[in-house]
Amino acid sequence: MRIPVDDYLETPRCLLRYPLMRDTERLLSAFTADAFPGDVPLGQITSVEQVRDWIEGCQRRWLDGISYTWTAERKSDREVIGQASVAEPGDPGVWSLAYWTHPDCWGQGYATEILQRIIDFAFETLGAGCVWAAAATQNEASLRVLQKGGLHFLRTNPDGYRIHQRPVETHEYELTRAQWTPGILKTTRLP
Repeated sequence: MRIPVDDYLETPRCLLRYPLMRDTERLLSAFTADAFPGDVPLGQITSVEQVRDWIEGCQRRWLDGISYTWTAERKSDREVIGQASVAEPGDPGVWSLAYWTHPDCWGQGYATEILQRIIDFAFETLGAGCVWAAAATQNEASLRVLQKGGLHFLRTNPDGYRIHQRPVETHEYELTRAQWTPGILKTTRLP
């Protein structure tokens, strides 16, 4: 399925749209903020050129129909506050989720709101049978966001991803179509 680049998704406080080069400075300010996690792939981005490469890759994958990275803008002032993506990594019908918000927006519920909309998009528009996500085990805020989005703990992966050839342990979560309730935020406990 191909999603037109001029499509928008909406949440109560945000518009989610196709990533654009005009987002470069705001994305760089997030990725290089002291509070942004350095042990995630986007935390390795430190230059305007790297951000532009990231955006170009997001655009290319969108046009190829293999991944959709949505840039989230706050409705009240059109400020970029983060991104969320959904990608089909190989298993047909299983889509992986990823998200981040700018550190100056943390603690305001934006990540949960955006993730819920991306989950609904995956099931409603992409026809996902299952969505899957992971977060570093020490990233309690991201793990809570996954749980509020209704995802269920699957397992701990000691080699979830690598930064500088070192494994980063993650908790993996999933939500099946049968478990999904459209637009409903859920709260559960950390494993």
